[in-house]
Amino acid sequence: MALAEIIKNLISRTDEEEWFEFKENWYEPDGIGEYISALSNAAAENGEEFGYLIWGVRNSDHALINTSFNFNRDVKNEPLQHYLARKVKPDLNFRFKEEEINGNRVVVLMIPAARKIPTEFDKVRYIRIGLSKEDVRKFPDREAYLFSVLRNGIPTIENMESEYQDLTFDKLFMYYATKKVPINRKTFKKNLGLLTENGKYNLMAQLLSDNSHISIRFLIFNGTTKASKMYLVREFGNECLLISLDKILEYGEVLNEP
Repeated sequence: MALAEIIKNLISRTDEEEWFEFKENWYEPDGIGEYISALSNAAAENGEEFGYLIWGVRNSDHALINTSFNFNRDVKNEPLQHYLARKVKPDLNFRFKEEEINGNRVVVLMIPAARKIPTEFDKVRYIRIGLSKEDVRKFPDREAYLFSVLRNGIPTIENMESEYQDLTFDKLFMYYATKKVPINRKTFKKNLGLLTENGKYNLMAQLLSDNSHISIRFLIFNGTTKASKMYLVREFGNECLLISLDKILEYGEVLNEP
């Protein structure tokens, strides 16, 4: 996507998010470095390829304001970009870019998402808590989540280890048989993606097992919104998800109301 399109997409959003930040003409070398760390780590946590620090956008209404920010200035006789690169670890190929949109100069600092280990500035690893940048060491749970994302990727039903490892799949085999779909009992775990990289059952396996430990509630409201009075509740689940979904669809067809 072209840079102008990226900018337009970000300013069209109702609010700033953890992986991008708007400024007008603000300049503070160490503050910029802290944002590089925080936005890089936030991009990783949110599954984004880059974080963005953007000058030339008014935060209150996301209007373009023609920034005067100069990224070629020096910090104590050292070029700003060299100053930042020297203090950012590990080496990160961040870069400043300029764009003109509707006659307004906009400067974008494109910050690659963290890889393998968190990005730090001046030996401190920053994260975003809401729209604030914070030292990750103050938030152990967020720090653990960040390391988990960098090690395993964004949590999905395929890479999340199931809480239950004594799973059986007799109902899954029965379901495939009724649909006349062949399934190899020796290789189905691999073929259906039921194992994590370390060979443990993942959340997908739990959902397809004989006891998924997850209930599904079917509710009908006497109206068109969830604020309406509820007059029927039926609970399904706690078995192979495919069978539960079939039962829900059959139940809906019998009622002929949802």
